[in-house]
Amino acid sequence: MRPPAMRPRKAIQNRVQAEDSVLHHETLPRVVVGLYWVGFLALHVVCFVFFAATSWCYWNLPDTDLDFWLTYYSLGLGTQSDPTIAIVHGFLAGLHGLYILWMLLWSLKKRRLVFAVYNVFKPPSRLASFGNKRHSVVSLKNSVRHLYIAVFARDGCLGVDGPNFDLILLYREIVETALQTYQAYRMSVLLPRAALNRGYVALLVLNCWSTALVHSSFKSNATKRRLVALICDCVLDLVSSVGVSTALMLIYAKDFDFHTNSFPLLKWYEDVWFVHAVSEFRMLLVTSWSDLAMRVVFAVSMLLSMNNMKKLMCAKPSKQHSGVNASRRVKAVAPLNVGPVNSTLVSSSRNTRSHAAKGVVAKLPELLFLSWGLAVLALHLHAGSVPSPPQCVMQVKPWGSSQPSCSLLVLDCHQSEIVGSADEVAAPWSAFNPTTVVHVVVRHCPELQLPPKLTEFSQLDTLKLYNSTIVSWEDSAALTQSHHPKLTTVYLVRVNMTDGALPIGLQADDFPQALVDIEFCVTNLRSLPDDLELKWPQHASIYLEACQLVEVPASLVRLAPYDLSLSLNPISTLPAELFEQGTVASFSASGTLISQLPETVMEISSSLHRVTLDDTNVSLFWSWIDPTVDPAAAAASPMLNAANTPYCRNLQRVFEGEHNSFSFVPPASDHDGEISLLLNAPVVNWGILKRAISCDDDIPATLYPIESEDQNNVL
Repeated sequence: MRPPAMRPRKAIQNRVQAEDSVLHHETLPRVVVGLYWVGFLALHVVCFVFFAATSWCYWNLPDTDLDFWLTYYSLGLGTQSDPTIAIVHGFLAGLHGLYILWMLLWSLKKRRLVFAVYNVFKPPSRLASFGNKRHSVVSLKNSVRHLYIAVFARDGCLGVDGPNFDLILLYREIVETALQTYQAYRMSVLLPRAALNRGYVALLVLNCWSTALVHSSFKSNATKRRLVALICDCVLDLVSSVGVSTALMLIYAKDFDFHTNSFPLLKWYEDVWFVHAVSEFRMLLVTSWSDLAMRVVFAVSMLLSMNNMKKLMCAKPSKQHSGVNASRRVKAVAPLNVGPVNSTLVSSSRNTRSHAAKGVVAKLPELLFLSWGLAVLALHLHAGSVPSPPQCVMQVKPWGSSQPSCSLLVLDCHQSEIVGSADEVAAPWSAFNPTTVVHVVVRHCPELQLPPKLTEFSQLDTLKLYNSTIVSWEDSAALTQSHHPKLTTVYLVRVNMTDGALPIGLQADDFPQALVDIEFCVTNLRSLPDDLELKWPQHASIYLEACQLVEVPASLVRLAPYDLSLSLNPISTLPAELFEQGTVASFSASGTLISQLPETVMEISSSLHRVTLDDTNVSLFWSWIDPTVDPAAAAASPMLNAANTPYCRNLQRVFEGEHNSFSFVPPASDHDGEISLLLNAPVVNWGILKRAISCDDDIPATLYPIESEDQNNVL
């Protein structure tokens, strides 16, 4: 017989051995434990790959072509925030990476399947053994361990078998469900793809209803009840933080050019692809700090759910320990009972009315989530029942809207068998909510009259007119800052205007200041107003290609566009002021009638980095252009493009040894004895010539992709 003093110690040892048996997963068949282990490892790997890839993309995004387009269309938080977003996603990837390494390395070392930290470092005893300590003073290390046990052990106050776990889970579900409902609403506003919206709403509704379903199905088994509830939460967190973004990335991956780290230029001009991208990139990219915080909440919540599931899968649901732990488990039977629960020590004379009241209180959270799920489902079904007008090529289904919401509006006069009068245009434009229109395309209209209804499109981002004749575009339908504050792009392609003059609707004094991309291609435009620089925003991209301009309008020069193309216009001379503007960075005069650049430029713009003169009669260059062809600066890419010009033909003969000098050299009196580096033919100068000028015919005649546009809008 052992001494009485040894009995408590033996009892503790027996309990430790029992816990060790649980920690070694002896309560479940090895095959089941193996499947659990593989499943958790696979989930960690998926999350690690996603967050690591996202971090890498954000870290390398700055200074890429894609970054230019995202900044141009105000998609995302901006380049300055990309490193921070990358670090946050890298931290999340690191957490999953640590779990992966822990599971793999310790499983190899222990020669058994290890799930988490508690499988390796087991606490010396559970909370019930604290009273058996004989020493009055404990070390700081033991104090920390005891605190961890009291709080995070399986039966601690925050543990999966603890008295507060169901209450904590309830609060978590309320917060997460609110955030997930907001995400579902954002998806209904931004994503026109019905399959993604339906799938996410279905998961959200099932997650709401699982609270009541799980409680009724596993009423007598707290472990299974909590396990199923955690699985439901984990699945929805996975879809929220990883699933939706992954689905969108897979959709756009086939169009992405990994050599240029961007999408092909033509894609940004395709109406359907562009509207999809602008809308869906707002779901794919981090658009605000609150959006980033919400993504972190989903990711961390998923990790917590996975960790708790691992603990629950190691529990013994068929057995319960006596004493303090047993009483705690009794307290946790009802998962949503937020009030105090009866224990075996409570008097049996408790008023039955109090019992009934507590039962009703315990059911309130279940009714809350059941009603929540019904409300989400009702909103989704109502939004899906809204009709789709035929002119709405792309329609979103925002919750709570009784009118159709049209992101991409396409009016095809040929298809609709109309000529484009104001009444004919206004009628179909009245069949939906005008404040939801983002992109408008009007095509094949022989007598187009733009109606005042256009001013109601307050969210308009892009307006495109194709293959139409504008008969009337009056001030009542003008583009203005007050009516179109978000308008950034206007395209007029194969459009005829009355007398070749700019329509009144494009000359408002209150012109949209966000409109930084104005492109005309194949039009009869002959002139521009003299006060245009007072109306249109400066430093914009302006393409007036294949029009009928015979000279460069003075107002256009004063407008100082950042990117200017006058290709295929019958222009024979260029003003010197065009190259002296401090903001002009890129200029194209391809296909014009010019034979030389201005002879004198007082001070060339320091921002000028590209001049395109393909298919012109340019045969020589003046010395004022030499500062832009400095050998060091020209090494990155040629500053001048002059394919199919007399100059390039002459240059080719020099390179081939047929000539030892340029045929076209200005008289000494014209250049004060100083000739340009670009007319210096000795071999020692060939390196500069090759770096400064490109004679490759690889640039299209117009920067606007007219051929692609014709294919997309063929009759």
